Amino acid sequence: MEFVGSVTHPTLSAQKSSLKDAPYLSSLRIRKLQKYLKEKKIDGLLAVNGIDSRYSPDARHFINFLLFGCSVYRSGNYTRQQTVVDIDELVLMVRQEKVHLYTSSETYDALLPFLIKIPDLEIHCLDPSLSVDENVVEDHKIYAFISMTSNAPNIAVPHSGKKFDAMSLEKWPIIQAYALENYGSNGFFGLTHNVIPLDFQDIYTSFDLGSLNHLLTEVASLLRYQWNLSIRNVGIQLKNGVTDLSPSLDPIRSYLSHGTGAESVQFEQQNHPVTGAPLFLTMSVSQPAMVCGRTYFVHSSSSSPDLVTLSIIFDSMVATTQRSIQRFASTQNAGKIQSYFLKKFADKIGSTKHPMLKTINLKTLKITVQVGGFNVRGKPVDPSSKNALKTISVSISGITSTEKPGVVLKPLVHCETFIDSHLQVENGDSSADDVENLVITNVIPTYVQWNSTSPGESASCSILSSDLYEGNVVVSDGEMFVTSPFSTPLTIPLSAIKEIRVAKNVTSSISLYIEHTADCLPPFYKRLCLVFWQRAKAFKYASEVLLPLLKESGVSTNSDDLPPDVEIQISALSREEAVTLDCSYPTLSNFAPHLMLSSHGNFTYNQRDINPSMVPETTDPSVLITLLIGIPGSNQEKICSLITEECPEQQFIVLRQPLTAPDLYSTENLQKSLKTLASRGGDPLRVIVIVSAYVSPAEVLSSIIQHPDTKTRKACHVSCVNTCVDLRNVFLCNRTVFPKVLEQCQEGWSNNIIVSGQSKKSGDERLATIRKINSECHIVEMISNNFISQDDLEEICALDAFSEPPLPISRHLSSPGWYNKGFKDRPAFLDITHLTVQFEGELCKARFMSHLKSLHQKEGRVFVDRLAMNGSIFYLGGRTKFTDDKSIYSVEFTPRSEAISLTTFTKPLAPGTQNCFMFTGLGLTEAQVKTWLQGCVSRPPTKKSPLTKFSLTKDEKERLKDVASKSPLPEGWFFNGTYYVSMTSGKSTEHPVYGELVEKYVAEKNCEVERFNKQVDDFKMLSLFDGI
Repeated sequence: MEFVGSVTHPTLSAQKSSLKDAPYLSSLRIRKLQKYLKEKKIDGLLAVNGIDSRYSPDARHFINFLLFGCSVYRSGNYTRQQTVVDIDELVLMVRQEKVHLYTSSETYDALLPFLIKIPDLEIHCLDPSLSVDENVVEDHKIYAFISMTSNAPNIAVPHSGKKFDAMSLEKWPIIQAYALENYGSNGFFGLTHNVIPLDFQDIYTSFDLGSLNHLLTEVASLLRYQWNLSIRNVGIQLKNGVTDLSPSLDPIRSYLSHGTGAESVQFEQQNHPVTGAPLFLTMSVSQPAMVCGRTYFVHSSSSSPDLVTLSIIFDSMVATTQRSIQRFASTQNAGKIQSYFLKKFADKIGSTKHPMLKTINLKTLKITVQVGGFNVRGKPVDPSSKNALKTISVSISGITSTEKPGVVLKPLVHCETFIDSHLQVENGDSSADDVENLVITNVIPTYVQWNSTSPGESASCSILSSDLYEGNVVVSDGEMFVTSPFSTPLTIPLSAIKEIRVAKNVTSSISLYIEHTADCLPPFYKRLCLVFWQRAKAFKYASEVLLPLLKESGVSTNSDDLPPDVEIQISALSREEAVTLDCSYPTLSNFAPHLMLSSHGNFTYNQRDINPSMVPETTDPSVLITLLIGIPGSNQEKICSLITEECPEQQFIVLRQPLTAPDLYSTENLQKSLKTLASRGGDPLRVIVIVSAYVSPAEVLSSIIQHPDTKTRKACHVSCVNTCVDLRNVFLCNRTVFPKVLEQCQEGWSNNIIVSGQSKKSGDERLATIRKINSECHIVEMISNNFISQDDLEEICALDAFSEPPLPISRHLSSPGWYNKGFKDRPAFLDITHLTVQFEGELCKARFMSHLKSLHQKEGRVFVDRLAMNGSIFYLGGRTKFTDDKSIYSVEFTPRSEAISLTTFTKPLAPGTQNCFMFTGLGLTEAQVKTWLQGCVSRPPTKKSPLTKFSLTKDEKERLKDVASKSPLPEGWFFNGTYYVSMTSGKSTEHPVYGELVEKYVAEKNCEVERFNKQVDDFKMLSLFDGI
């Protein structure tokens, strides 16, 4: 079987795995690959697409397989059928614990929806503002490649086919650039890494939703198309009087032999033992991962006892096969299916009351039942293998003719291909195996009975019974006659009709759902639906003739809803769709998520999550939890204050990790606090849990839902989960999102995403990114960063939003195993340091704000060659006092965005509580942050220099001159209006006492300078940490 991204056949509507399912499938396949890498001790698998790998077809095939649907093409000749995202620039490195992905800024937005479920993803994508320079773009790609492959000595690359030559990689442009000295890569790639070829198809041997989708939309639909062509050919040959029907199957023979390399195509024809005309034929097909067998009958104008007997036996055979499939899916015991089939077949025959069955001796029948299994590549495996394709083949031989005794008819054959899915579910203290199965070959007609009789004058309609048929209906002489070229005629006395439901669609059709008690042969059962289309004349016949005639005959009709399975088929037909997956596989909508869950491994699930309609446990919770989660710097405290202030009718208890705690988040602390609250009793408590950490919501919620104390676990109920995001604090560098932000915003984990920090410059772009991460989530925008509307507050404080379907299924798909006790999520892709520092004394506010501004200028840069420098600070927050201010202030600051929050701290503090700050960053040390804080304290002033008459300022001189001008002149001096004149000393422009005043002023000032400088000498620098 070929692996295909997502390709559908024109006979099917676009029912491929949708964009919504693709990210879950990518996550599943990457997790399987990571498990394989761990087992084989391979550090990572590298796939380089486009010109940098010389357009490696293996790399492109692998990327398209992992990122299901991102770039659609048909495997084999790699001819692209449809391009969703151009992945020519994409580089993917899957490591054991995280995933690196490089992409261009042009494809980032289109590719993001395919990536949002990948665990611990680090995206290397240059900021659009820097993408205009081609040299910068190339440098960034090379640096990203070096970062991806660093500390990974054993690297695998996708390879299939001919012998692998590791040196061929040295011809790749990006490998050649890797060796350049400018980038510091330490030499040639082949010398620093052990390159291992890997055929990824050897890893993925079990079926997942992607391979199932390919099987349904490609293999099964094409088989159905060719199969139906063969059926039509048989009908044409019968009308022309041809008795050898084998050539009619040439279309399917040609398709299977040339298109799929089928192992076998078997055809047998049984002619009537008396007339020699065709009585029935069997068709069996075996191709990779698909087995199908059918028995079809030929109905002549005169009723044949052999035909009646065979039809009833075949119908019992089909019904028992379906039950056997369900039995095997539940037990996985192939050895006991034969005995189970024999018992249920005998019961079915015994319950069928028909006079022709009296001549049948079950002991003379030879019944063979075989169960087989295939993996995704079509290789035989044990039928009990998980997520393998299963087949059941039934053959009944030894049937003797009732019309010509002694003649043994050829065997009846019926084969189905199916897949089952198993989940371990728990409800309270009990657990059980939850099973679903899907019969792949349901699209192949089960019942066909060619009928050459003319229907006469009647109304045409669509007949929905076991299959879809085009037929005719007429009511005459108290009976309803239903005929079809591909079925036995059906005669229903009006007195045998139990119920008729009439559904009218004035724009398309009239539907008559009928339940009756008349004898009938397959393919008809005791229930069928006749659909009269408006586009045909029969619509007028049904409304103006048929319905009034039934009413006159005393048949009661009602307008009750049609059965769900019938409504699905009619809805598909009314849209004039040839075939849809929903119509062909009515249970697919339930089976698909079931298979996705079981593909992840042996985990335990909550029964109510799998079946939302079941009644929950009757225990009334006493602790109702509203969760506010986000990375540090996401304004959780401000949002919490808005909730408590704007909802005064609600009394909330707020739980948060203490500022001085050694970890940003502690499962033990949270569980201890919840246990204390659960033991209080009384009225239910509304609790807000604030989590400000680089942690996934799966880990937080698992610690609540799987609380080790049974009483606490039953008392706690998660009402609503709200993810807090500051749009200024989304990207770590370039387009790389901060660790755990993707997980915190994922579908299933977040009921509301509360965004703040929106600005005209970048807010719209970043908000669009958040919407791509979770398009189904309610986005709450904080107006002016300090207001939330009343309607949004009600959404945030909803009582049961977390449990609403389909969120539980999404949670299990994105974080498999989270519902199991002791769940621990993977660490962040970046090793973020968390430090808490306590100190004594007060900070200088001016110096503190200046330091914050300098920090932004340093950390706000966009790097081409790395995410950040060692020692970078991502967030700081805490409480402190400032000099000349008695208040305590609460501070939050994100250097990359320069978002500063400085508010008065109003919460009560225990006596002796010290000032405290918490820092997060890359490779931070305690000495570094202490030095930074010490730089924010008040500094001693600089010493002043002694004053001289030459250092006086102009203002000082003018002031002294003014004082001198008001002083009396010494004896012998007079002022002539221009100069001060003395008969002995001459003349001067300055007052005679000005010089004395200057000397006196300088002396006084120098005394002040001496006192000031002495104080400076005596000043002791405040140390924030001496008393700690």
